[in-house]
Parts: sequence; C-alpha cells; structure tokens
Amino acid sequence: MLGNVELTIGEALGVSLTGVTVVFLALISLLIAIIIISKIVGGIEGTVSKGAAPQKSTQPSAPAAKKAVDNSMDPALLAAIVGAISMQERSRVESFRIVSITEQK
Repeated sequence: MLGNVELTIGEALGVSLTGVTVVFLALISLLIAIIIISKIVGGIEGTVSKGAAPQKSTQPSAPAAKKAVDNSMDPALLAAIVGAISMQERSRVESFRIVSITEQK
C-alpha cells in the first residue's frame, strides 16, 4: 500500500498516535455538539435541566396520614413501567414520582 516507503518504529508510532488523537478529538467534538444541541432542544421544549431549580407545584400538600403500600407487584414489571414512563416523558427517573399503579382489564 505504501509502495517502497519503509517506516521506522518511531515514525510508525508517530503515525499511530496521530491517528488515535484525531479519532478521540472527533469523538470529543461530537460529544460537545450533542450536549449543546440537547440543551438547546431542551430549552425550546421547556424541560428543566439538572442545574435549574425545580418548580414548586401549586397543589396543596397531601395529608400526613398515608395509606398502606401494596408491594405485591413484580419488581421487573415495575422497572419496565418506570422505564417506559421515563422514555415517554424524556426525563430522568429522579424527576418524577409514581403514586399508584392500577391494572385495567
């Protein structure tokens, strides 16, 4: 491929190091571009970034008495439901709370 060109060990290492550096710089620039674009799109959609303060709800707080919690649901099913809600809302799991899950037949 190179024809009659022969590289020394030092030159070969230099070419390899240059190639690896170029690849990682391209990956870093893609990462920065993705972060910037996601912040712009998030700002347009009105989502709250992790650096912003959460908004307070205008609903009155719940009474102190709590109902008994039914923990009989399969953990794998619960994880799938939480994951589906997170994907649909395009938000982190920590940003919402599931109060109850009822099965409809």
